[in-house]
Amino acid sequence: MGNPLKVVRHDLGIDTTEAYIVPLSDLHIGSQFDQDKFLGYRQWILDRPNAYCVINGDIIDNSTTDSIGDTYGTHRPDWQMEMAEELLRPLADGGRILAFLDGNHEHRTSKKVDQFPGKTLCKFLGIQDVYDPDGIYMFITVGYDHKKGNPKKNRITYTGFQLHGSAGGKKMGGKVNALQDMANGVTADFYIASHTHTQFAFPGRVIVPQNRTKSLMFRKQLFVSAGAFAEWAGYAVRQNYNPAPLGSPRIRLDGTRMDMHCSI
Repeated sequence: MGNPLKVVRHDLGIDTTEAYIVPLSDLHIGSQFDQDKFLGYRQWILDRPNAYCVINGDIIDNSTTDSIGDTYGTHRPDWQMEMAEELLRPLADGGRILAFLDGNHEHRTSKKVDQFPGKTLCKFLGIQDVYDPDGIYMFITVGYDHKKGNPKKNRITYTGFQLHGSAGGKKMGGKVNALQDMANGVTADFYIASHTHTQFAFPGRVIVPQNRTKSLMFRKQLFVSAGAFAEWAGYAVRQNYNPAPLGSPRIRLDGTRMDMHCSI
């Protein structure tokens, strides 16, 4: 039996003292997409040799005749796909995309005609090996533990689990609960979810048994909700969702010791 989750592995370099991961999701290209805001984040990543991103779904709006979006007031999905490829090309060519998921807006197509927009985009971009339509588990190796020395034997590897998410509640409590629930079935150092268009992050801590020494160790966890690049309008107004700042959190992975931080 193979892995129940898509697994991707990246080594960001033994000399890397820190690395940044920016979740990019909910662009909704073709609807209320704020392209200038996205380009600012893209440039921030490209300007730093140690900055990367994960694509976490709803890149295109992809309204269909039976969806809740405005089918006739947006650009056609074919145009949206071409625009997404153009916008993501510099990140893909620079090796900056670590993982790529579909969201519920892409699944509108896949559940009807067995075509996966994210898979098609990744094929165009040449990054098919980091794509999955559902969920991705990551092993990301960064630098080495300077306190322990011996770089070759003491590399630092972080684990991450990402889903687009499906929480539909308007209240923060429901969004937080849905994000924290990701740890119920999958153990990881950090968790990334999207869908709610709300940026927030909170730490956690879990006890991990050490079989070799027959002891217990606390391990830090980080829960991150990605934001969005779609302005508050249309459906969000009709449904009385609160406006939220556009953009995304930035996750920092330390490459000198096992430690994580998130800035919003």
